[in-house]
Amino acid sequence: MVRSLRAAVSFLTVLPVANKDGGAGTRLGRAYFPAVGALVGLVAGSVLVLVEAMSTPLLGAAAAVATLCLLTGAIHVDGLADSADGLLGRGDAARRLEVMRDPRLGSYGVTAVVAVLLLQTAALAGMAPGRALTALVVAGAMSRLAAALVIAWVPYVRSTGLGTAAATPSGRGIDLAAGLASVMLVALLDWRRALIALAVVAVTVLFVAGLARRRLGGVTGDVCGASAELSQLAVLLVFATG
Repeated sequence: MVRSLRAAVSFLTVLPVANKDGGAGTRLGRAYFPAVGALVGLVAGSVLVLVEAMSTPLLGAAAAVATLCLLTGAIHVDGLADSADGLLGRGDAARRLEVMRDPRLGSYGVTAVVAVLLLQTAALAGMAPGRALTALVVAGAMSRLAAALVIAWVPYVRSTGLGTAAATPSGRGIDLAAGLASVMLVALLDWRRALIALAVVAVTVLFVAGLARRRLGGVTGDVCGASAELSQLAVLLVFATG
């Protein structure tokens, strides 16, 4: 359990807690993805409250979004950019996968990143600090559950990479049940908005996974990252408008 938790924290954040042997733990610790996401959201939310108390809501929101990127090494933002270039561009599945491996960003990738980060900042800036903190914790948990769902239920199309460890079908039900339990616990912070957000996240996951299935034949680590980033945005928008 400890090895899997360390693997999940190491994979989803920049914290230097990886297992000494570099092992991925049990299925990359995907059962702990939502819990780790909630903790990341808690840190970002605390930064928002602190900065907003000393300045303005906009600066607090921007600081929170920057904290999310710093803590995670922008892993999900990178996945969003690569997925946008690959899934929205032209070509067959092989060409799309090649584009997604290219470290250079295209117009779709840049546009997607700018739009999503701006929308996240705007959503947080429009909330009271307490609600924004709750939204970030809930969004952190639900978005990582979204990534776990995608990688567990949709075929993984690459033969290498860390995603292969998380994509194994063994223990899928137990891992997802544990992740869902974490999300349900966090949802108690504001269950009405959280329930709506969960439904919106489900739609987001179905859309992204369905698009990847049609255009790639399955998912990659980048698609899972895009699912997480877009689901995080979906939750923040629900809390901002609900």
